[in-house]
Amino acid sequence: MAGVHGNELPASIAAVKLINYLSGRNIRGTVYVVPFLIPSSTAKTYRYWKGKNPNSIANIRGTPTNRILQIALSRDVDAVGDFHSTRPGGVPGKTSILCTRIPTYESYRMAYQMSRYSGSAFIPAKVAGKDYPGALEDVCNLAGIPAVTAEVRSPHGSVASGSVTKSYTQMIGFLKYNGVI
Repeated sequence: MAGVHGNELPASIAAVKLINYLSGRNIRGTVYVVPFLIPSSTAKTYRYWKGKNPNSIANIRGTPTNRILQIALSRDVDAVGDFHSTRPGGVPGKTSILCTRIPTYESYRMAYQMSRYSGSAFIPAKVAGKDYPGALEDVCNLAGIPAVTAEVRSPHGSVASGSVTKSYTQMIGFLKYNGVI
């Protein structure tokens, strides 16, 4: 998934590239690709949804990120990848894969392998919901769905050189780890 924040463009572009890559390929399982979670925000390169950070309200029913959680639960999704960009000087401020160890250790393993595959920094947290309460990754992990957050370094509202390729590589690493390709 990409486009949680409408001003984080590299992952949305990479997700469209991923759709093109997967089109007509033999894959194992089903892949749901959401390149623009909140299209109206992406159209305006706007970060928020109804004045709130959509990646801090996934635990609130009716929000776009909570809807992703509900769909993942109803379709028995095996793993969720949430792809973003981080601005220089922001948090985490570097190309990285974030995860938690508790309660879904699979998040940790997946992030570690994705970071190795993509050359991204590996940033594990101990417990889901502590550092980023309401973040889609944490809410999914708390619900028993292994999830990671992937970040590429790019100023918000623009696309830094190489950031789309790096985000795409993170996505491929996610699919490889999960045995889809």
